[in-house]
Order: sequence, then C-alpha cells, then structure tokens
Amino acid sequence: MKNPKKTKRSKARKTTAYLTKRDLVRVASAAVKKASDASMEIAGYVVKAENGWIVRENSDGSVIQLEKLKDYSKSRKLVLD
Repeated sequence: MKNPKKTKRSKARKTTAYLTKRDLVRVASAAVKKASDASMEIAGYVVKAENGWIVRENSDGSVIQLEKLKDYSKSRKLVLD
C-alpha cells in the first residue's frame, strides 16, 4: 500500500517578539487613514504628498496641486534604524 504524498502546507501564523515590516505597514496605514479622515472632517481638507507633488484634497473630492517636490524618486526607500 502506497503512502499518500505529503503536501506542503502554509505555516500557521505564530506570534513573534519582533515587529515585522508587514505588521508595521498594516498598522501605520490604518493610523494614517484614520487621522486623515478625522482631519478631513474637522478642517474640510487634507494636505499630503502624492505622485511627486504637495496637494490639497478638499472634502468635495477636488485636488489642487500646490508645489512640485524636488528630487522626487519612486525608487527611494525608507530605512528604519
């Protein structure tokens, strides 16, 4: 009688003692979204960096480009020490 072929299963999620990049991105993204929504509700607009520009996004959905960023590069990465 043949043994059934074992398949690789994904490892069960385990708790780690360190902060992973995935965890950091998930938590930071949620915090920024929450702060942005609160800011939009209070002031009626949010100023942010988007696609190499500083833009003002109004509560009606309109976007105004305020200033082009200097030395903008999509390949630049954030390094946390």
